[in-house]
Amino acid sequence: MNKILIIDDDKDMQSILSDIVDSEGYRSIVAGNGRKALQQIRKHIPDLILLDMKLPGMNGMKVLEKIKNIDRDLKVLMLTGYGDIKDAVQAIKLGAFDYITKPFDNDEIVKHIKNAMQSRNCTNGRDIVLSLREREVLHWLKKGKSSWDIAAILNISERTVYFHVNNIMQKLNAVSRTQAVAIALEKGLISTE
Repeated sequence: MNKILIIDDDKDMQSILSDIVDSEGYRSIVAGNGRKALQQIRKHIPDLILLDMKLPGMNGMKVLEKIKNIDRDLKVLMLTGYGDIKDAVQAIKLGAFDYITKPFDNDEIVKHIKNAMQSRNCTNGRDIVLSLREREVLHWLKKGKSSWDIAAILNISERTVYFHVNNIMQKLNAVSRTQAVAIALEKGLISTE
């Protein structure tokens, strides 16, 4: 049975996430702070970690760094109550698999968990080549523009924007637009400006 470590200082959130994880057939393990989480990682060797950004003592980014020092291949989903593209990029650069903002619905978190579990043994060694239009779409995604906005800016249909976004996400092996932007920035596929 796959084990998922939930690192969150909010007891209610621990309970909600544990129920979701357990109902999907995984075994949940919980920790309320970074120090306890690192002990649990060494003790249980989880397959996936759900890590809150705001923790007492050591914040989520620092915990993520320490997790990656223990096992750089361990998949970590960052959870936060506020969505900031800079934090998402930093989390992805530090090795997080994805970045999820609260509140989320159960189906959304299950989807992210399944994507992370499916990809944990997959590696993608091929070079990533994005078309000029895909780079343009990524540029505007990075600026926080919606598909409708991007369609208007580039003078293309919204459906075409969705087509490019789907291609980008497949090429970058991303599960969200935020993750796609973060991966593209990390790999130097788009500029940071």
